[in-house]
Amino acid sequence: MKQNSEEIEISTISGSKNNAVQIRNAYKRYTPSAIVLNGLNLTVPEGTIYGLLGPSGCGKTTLLNCVVGRIELDAGSIQLRVRKRSEIGYMPQSLNLHDQMTILENFFFYGYLFGMNTESIQARAIDLITFLDLPSGHRFVKTLSGGQQRRVSIAIAFIHDPKILILDEPTVGLDPVLSRSIWDRLLEMTKRGKSIIITTHYIQEARQAHTIGLMRSGVLLAEEAPLSLMERCGCADLEEAFLMLSHKQEQDTKSMELAYPKSSHPVKAYYEDDNKTFSRTKLRGVMYKNLTLLKREYIFMVFVIVLPVLQTYLFNTAIGRKPRNLHLAVVNDEIATANCSHSAYQGCFLDANQTVSLSCLYLEVLQNESYNFIEYTNDTTALHDVRKNKVWGLLHFTENYTASLANRVALGLDAFPQDVSNSAIDTWVDLSNQYIGNFIRYDMVRSMVSFLKKALENCNENPKLGALPLSFEQPIFGSFDENFISYASTAILCLCCFFFPSILTGGLVLTEKLGGMMERMMVAGATMIEMMASIILIQMVVHIMQTALVMVVMYIVFDNPLEGSLITLSLLMFITGIAGMFFGFMLAVVNTDMTITAYSGIGTNIVLCFTSGLVWPIEAEHYLLRSVCWAFPLTWTVDAARGICSKNYSFLHPYVLRGFGSTIVWNLIFMYVIYFFMKYKKDVWVIQK
Repeated sequence: MKQNSEEIEISTISGSKNNAVQIRNAYKRYTPSAIVLNGLNLTVPEGTIYGLLGPSGCGKTTLLNCVVGRIELDAGSIQLRVRKRSEIGYMPQSLNLHDQMTILENFFFYGYLFGMNTESIQARAIDLITFLDLPSGHRFVKTLSGGQQRRVSIAIAFIHDPKILILDEPTVGLDPVLSRSIWDRLLEMTKRGKSIIITTHYIQEARQAHTIGLMRSGVLLAEEAPLSLMERCGCADLEEAFLMLSHKQEQDTKSMELAYPKSSHPVKAYYEDDNKTFSRTKLRGVMYKNLTLLKREYIFMVFVIVLPVLQTYLFNTAIGRKPRNLHLAVVNDEIATANCSHSAYQGCFLDANQTVSLSCLYLEVLQNESYNFIEYTNDTTALHDVRKNKVWGLLHFTENYTASLANRVALGLDAFPQDVSNSAIDTWVDLSNQYIGNFIRYDMVRSMVSFLKKALENCNENPKLGALPLSFEQPIFGSFDENFISYASTAILCLCCFFFPSILTGGLVLTEKLGGMMERMMVAGATMIEMMASIILIQMVVHIMQTALVMVVMYIVFDNPLEGSLITLSLLMFITGIAGMFFGFMLAVVNTDMTITAYSGIGTNIVLCFTSGLVWPIEAEHYLLRSVCWAFPLTWTVDAARGICSKNYSFLHPYVLRGFGSTIVWNLIFMYVIYFFMKYKKDVWVIQK
């Protein structure tokens, strides 16, 4: 059950001054049947090493996550002797290192998070590299062996000289001599008042601890000094004592039923700096890490910046243009098409003394629209090739086409029906591809109007007699030459500005989340505000570069219409990019799987393309969809961008203000969803393994 922050019990310093960590009646479960901690009690005396032993899955890692404040207990109490996260040194079992950074870069990153200055980090780095027998600090973490990476993880926990160290399986896979050296260092640290919790699979190794806790099935079977425990159990080694206590627990479990608390009252380990939402020193650390990674992935960054430009270029060269060099069949019973020449249609077709073939004139006008004609002798053969997709259509001119057209024009209403029929060009067009078929039909109609005007001009008649009885005046907005590219260019710009930042942000954040780096950063004190601010600052620079290059391609290289203010359009695209960043961040918060996140982003992109008026007018959508699509993230944004580009709308125009308002509202919605998950799902960054 979700609880408000006011309902979460905050555990503070224990009444006992001798205990660094004290946990009482700790309960935690992930599902009703998956109980991880079951009434556990643990006490870590100050200035001692506490060895936490237990098999895999017994709840050790969950318990440590509760201590460092990444997971809440369902019930119980956690009492600590430290006030700040910088007083805790934490090494997780899965290491959670940035392997694209060097050893020193990892040290500097976490050192900055802990508030250290550059000189202090350098001094500590030299000491730790020597002590842990690490290779050169300039080696990338990804090039290190598993044991070397584990030592780097230990060094990060040591880097800021914390008061309490929490180490989860630090010596797994390490050389025995080095393991002994690490234990000696830990024992030396306890003499300076440090308190250490260490989990290990090596039971005999834990004999060096001052106190050990034997953990099984979410409870501690025993908690005392190793020698004292062996004496009490009458055993020669800890492993035998652990086995004896485990058998006893099995018998006790059969005879009594442990009751899980009926009511859940979340308990959170308290650190004073958890109340600070922003710190410039921590922002410096996160910025250092992000800039280092981006510098390292320069090929990826070039790809990220170039990809929207490439998409825009391909859109302008591949989409919306008129099909060219289409093949059309011609059956001309008036004259062989091969014999058509300029002289074939010179003179007035209304003059009985002139021998004119207007079919040649029409074919020449139509050919100027970039068509290739293939001559056939009959309709049957030509239609067969239309059906075989060899040609896109057929034009058939009758034997006395010109004479019939002359009679139709001269006689008007008194023209013979046979002349009316023979003066028409019979056409068959393949409309299986509506785009190409409609282009052909449009060109045929437009060519017919031009053809009649030229024919009448040759007769010194008013060319308007051949025009449609419909006069299109100068367009209020746009021009007669605009095409689909002009309509969709602003939509593609909006989509690029929203989609690419969302994918980049979501991918970067989720990669760190799944790799455990996000969790370790938060244990070190980095807040969500600082991480979001760092990503947004860097993404803003990338987004500005992307948008600027896309606009150059869209409005300079391809000269798409931009009648309004470039500043207003740029500002709209900027906040659209911010919305995309928050959307990507939201996907990373909500999801725990890279594939699902990718599908979510791509699916959103497709939905926005289909429903927000990006590739087809909203007015053509189903009325149910049209009634809700106005609320989608890019619908009013695209409307505003089109108004700026095609209609010279100013910033204060209602359509433009509506676009800005819609984008700002979606920014707030995405931010609230992120805030909601962060507040009510406290372990949102903890990936259970």
